[in-house]
Amino acid sequence: MPKPKSENQFLIAGGGIGGLSAAIALGRMGISIRVLESTEKFSDEGAGIQLGPNATKILEQWGVLERLAGKAVVSEGVAIGDGLTGQLLATVPFGETAQERYGAPFLLAHRADLHRALLEVARSYSGFNIKMGCEALSFQQSPDGVTVTTRNGDVRGRALIAADGLWSRLRRDIDRGAALTFSGRTAWRTWIDPKDMPDALHGSWTGLWLGKKAHLVHYPVRGGKKINVVAVIDERWGSRSDGWNHEAEADQLVPYYAEWDSLPAQVVRNATAWRKWSLFQLPPLRAWTQGSVTAIGDTAHPVLPYLAQGGAMAIEDAAVLARILSEHDNDPWQAFRPFESARIGRTARTSYESRRMGNIYHMGGPMRMMRNFVLRHRSPESLLKKLDWLYGFEVSD
Repeated sequence: MPKPKSENQFLIAGGGIGGLSAAIALGRMGISIRVLESTEKFSDEGAGIQLGPNATKILEQWGVLERLAGKAVVSEGVAIGDGLTGQLLATVPFGETAQERYGAPFLLAHRADLHRALLEVARSYSGFNIKMGCEALSFQQSPDGVTVTTRNGDVRGRALIAADGLWSRLRRDIDRGAALTFSGRTAWRTWIDPKDMPDALHGSWTGLWLGKKAHLVHYPVRGGKKINVVAVIDERWGSRSDGWNHEAEADQLVPYYAEWDSLPAQVVRNATAWRKWSLFQLPPLRAWTQGSVTAIGDTAHPVLPYLAQGGAMAIEDAAVLARILSEHDNDPWQAFRPFESARIGRTARTSYESRRMGNIYHMGGPMRMMRNFVLRHRSPESLLKKLDWLYGFEVSD
């Protein structure tokens, strides 16, 4: 592995998917990294994650995919159904089609498995260091570096990458006017055993069921040993920051799917141990960058989950940041602003398209009928082609 070229370390706030991706991308360049992670210990719990070819292509180059072998499931595609009737509306093919078309697979994984693989690769670089239980609270910078104030004292570095997620404390130091807003929807997440899935829904596909003011997603993870289930509903609960990752009672959710077809409704009924998240969004920041400080992932541009691109955007951010740093002799003052310029258009489009898809998923009345008509008359190839802009991304773009 390359040795660090400088003792002047880059600080990364946050040891999640975005932070560890940045650590790997910069570690490959021989840059010394120190990650400041707020939790005392990483958890094996969490939700599933869908990794499109735009992300897996990068993860393969980093040596992360090989560590997911036997854990992640290669997706055969998305089967889109009408939740009220149980009718299959359309399919979007992945499997060998995605591999041939984009040069990388579409994978279904447990977030903890992905996180563990990223951490293993990051730790393989001699310049990598991680400090647990060290939440970044604020920063101050000077021409020769950045000082991050944490709950454990100050930490000094050459530059700072804020990857502390949706509830970032550092975001306010980058853009004082930044404020999250509640989207009006909540996501309910759980796991079920494959034996509790209806026979017709077995297989390496993502099931996407659409309904009025609600939709349902399910897919296999952990080598097919578990099924990740996500139910998203229009709901006013949790419009504050405390509406985040709570235990939730199934009897509060089931009524939203009472009029659904028995096939998708059975998936909801068979699940019991739900956890509930409020879905928040962020208006575009005035800037992600201040001198030798920049933000990536959900800190800079949270993405609602309807295109399954939150983690992928953070992975892309890290890879592009490394490329642009290398073009500017690893000088953060020269590289961070061009990095923001390179990413702002794509992340804004992804955020917009994700919100738009969420609205389409939850249509009712005549709009639902029109949506279903259009989907029934679109070929799998035409639906996949509409996603070429997303999955065909190259770091050099």
